[in-house]
Amino acid sequence: MIIVVILAVQNYIMPQISPEEVMQKVSKGKPYTLMFLITGKALELEENIVNQLQMQHLAHLFTLEQEGKASVFGPVSNNERLRGIIIFNTASKEDIAGWMANDPYIKGGYLIYELYDFFTIPGQQIFNY
Repeated sequence: MIIVVILAVQNYIMPQISPEEVMQKVSKGKPYTLMFLITGKALELEENIVNQLQMQHLAHLFTLEQEGKASVFGPVSNNERLRGIIIFNTASKEDIAGWMANDPYIKGGYLIYELYDFFTIPGQQIFNY
């Protein structure tokens, strides 16, 4: 009796996905690009200029999101070198370079970036918890 209850609890806590279900999900995957925003030259500017750059940077990112070019972006708060992450909805590094050329932090050399091939399943999301 106790074994049945433990197994029932384990199955509830750890739902099993069959290999067929896994492959069905993976077959819908596609290539994306993961961007790491890295600290560039020091931001030795007046506070109001830094605030303007930050607003322009965020507006640029939200525009990329609205245009369907980027899905997820945000800062990394516990690393002085790695400043942010962006997931782009393309595998084209050339397109991304063109889009990011207009970012004020990139344009000013305050951020540089590294690009990585990234594979994931469309429709995955970050939950609002």
